[in-house]
Order: sequence, then structure tokens, then C-alpha cells
Amino acid sequence: SMKKPELFNKVLVSVLVCATFMYISFGVLMYCAFGPETGFETGQITLNLEQFATHMVDKTFWHFIQVVVRLCLVFGIGMSVSVQLIVVLDIFEKELFKPGRLSQDNMFWKQNIIRGVVTFIGLSLAASGISFGHMVSLTGAFSGTLMQFIFPAACYLKCFKGKMSRFERVGMWVIAVCGAIFGCLATYVTLLEMF
Repeated sequence: SMKKPELFNKVLVSVLVCATFMYISFGVLMYCAFGPETGFETGQITLNLEQFATHMVDKTFWHFIQVVVRLCLVFGIGMSVSVQLIVVLDIFEKELFKPGRLSQDNMFWKQNIIRGVVTFIGLSLAASGISFGHMVSLTGAFSGTLMQFIFPAACYLKCFKGKMSRFERVGMWVIAVCGAIFGCLATYVTLLEMF
């Protein structure tokens, strides 16, 4: 879906390099600012800002910085979730609106209703009081294992069905089965911690 697909590798590498640089530099900066106490007890850098503000003379400025950082974090997470949902909703809508399933009349409104329901479910989960850490753990345990282990192995098995050696086939099945087992285990543990 790129205008110039031949540039895909360069774009991918540059995005990965930039993202890696940002993650590492942010972690190093936070460690330089707060030392070994960085997110240790709380698990969140934003709470370190609150502790840092208690030692400052001008507490209102640091309170303002803390609020701005949290708003930026919420905005970033909100935008990334929206981008991640585009693909999921696109696949879901294509399946839902296949001929013979749902009428394609008023498609625009039906799509927006589906998107609104998914957004409402997400907002309800966010407002339910579930810990952000638990939500991230649940998402990583469930969808992370699907996206990183099970789906790639399944796609590889399907795309190269007759061209794989027995060793490759067994390897892909081991990756998919281990991903499913560990994903279920991680989801179960996270649900136990939540409830």
C-alpha cells in the first residue's frame, strides 16, 4: 500500500532505529533524573514526577509539568489505540458486510455504529477502574502473543505450505503452540491478579 514499495525496507529500518533511539534516550533521561528510584515502587515514571515535585520550591510548576506529561501520555496511547483498531475494524467490517450477511445499505452509518460500539467498550473498560498496568498486561498477554507468535507462524505455514522442510514445519508449529500455551497462561495469571 506504499507509493514506492521498493523503499519499504529503508522506511522500516529508519522507523525501528528512531523508535529504539527514543525508547533508550527516554529511559536514560529518566534514570539520570531520578536515579535508581525510577519507577521502582510505582512502575510508572509519571509518579516519579510527583515525588520529585515535593522537593522543589516551585511546586506549581512541577505540578503543571506532571499534568502535561500525563495528558501527552493519554493522547499518545489514545492515538496509538486508534491506529491499531483501524486494521482490526477493517477486517471485521469486511467479514461482517460480505454479500449475504448484512445489507450494504447505509454502510457509512453501520460502520460508524460498529466503531462507536467498539470505542464505547474500550471507554467502559478504561472507566471501570481496572489498573492501567493490568490492562497493559492483559492486552500483551492476549493479543501480543497472537500478533507476535501465533499469526506469523500460521501465515508462514499457509503461504509456504508445500515449500517447507519438515524441520521448518515442526518449528512453526512449536512456535504457534508455545505462543498459545504461554499466551493462555499469561492471560490467566493477569485475570487472577485483576480479580
